Amino acid sequence: MKFQIALIATFFSLASIYNVLPAKADTVKARCDVYPKGQDRASSSGLCNFSQRQGFVSIQLRKNGKRYELKPVGNKPGNYVDQNGKAAYRQSGLGKKGQIYRLANESIFVYWDTAPYK
Repeated sequence: MKFQIALIATFFSLASIYNVLPAKADTVKARCDVYPKGQDRASSSGLCNFSQRQGFVSIQLRKNGKRYELKPVGNKPGNYVDQNGKAAYRQSGLGKKGQIYRLANESIFVYWDTAPYK
């Protein structure tokens, strides 16, 4: 009986530790072009890390370390708020080549092909 209680206690202890561990996101190396709002010339272009987990999106530029955190909002896919609470949107237009994110002050074009920065 004591063995069963100890076994059950151990199981619940391990289960609680497992639940505390962070979930791994799907992360890929990509190329990101950042455009200031209303501009047609990128202010930055280079490798970035793109992560997505349960609808949340993270984009980190490798060149300067700037990070964008997008949290899904509402029932429509592609609607977010950024880390400053401002509206952001995922927009189509790159097809299978990547994704476009429109933020309050800039747009980020994420390309799955990292050329020419491989």
